[in-house]
Amino acid sequence: MDDVNTVPVAATPSDAIKALMLLRAEMVQREARMSATINEHVQLLRQEAGQFHRDVAAVVEGAGTRIARDAREAVSPVAAEYGHAVSATSAQLRSVGRTVWLWLAAIGTTLLLVVLVAWAVLGYYRRELSATKEELQRYEDAVPVLQAFYASDVVICGGVVCTNANPDGPRAGDKGQYRAAKLRSQP
Repeated sequence: MDDVNTVPVAATPSDAIKALMLLRAEMVQREARMSATINEHVQLLRQEAGQFHRDVAAVVEGAGTRIARDAREAVSPVAAEYGHAVSATSAQLRSVGRTVWLWLAAIGTTLLLVVLVAWAVLGYYRRELSATKEELQRYEDAVPVLQAFYASDVVICGGVVCTNANPDGPRAGDKGQYRAAKLRSQP
């Protein structure tokens, strides 16, 4: 092949066309070779990428298995200790729960007894208050009688009331059989 850069000075147009054709053919061949080389490299890159992908998948899979195994081995003693701690705490909580329920039952029973005793005491005081009210009412009813007795000239003689009757006083009773007593003289 001739060097393209060395074109004779006295070249004719047909020589120039031949040279251009030759240059074009050489460029097409070079392009075809470059395209083939690029395709080869792309194919190799695809193969290497696939291999790399498979290698990474294998590494990841192996690493995942190993990480899981290592994690299991590392966590196993902690999990066992945690299980024992949870069991002990659970037993303590059950014991405390029983104690709390016993205390609540004792408090409830005590409260019930206090309410029953309070109810009984309240009933007793109600009855006493009622009896006292009745007695007070009798005393209040007796006050006018005692005031009249004290204001009148009367005495108790042989278990009955004896009066110093006022002959001019008004008569009382359904048959007029009673007379007003004389007023007591003031000392």
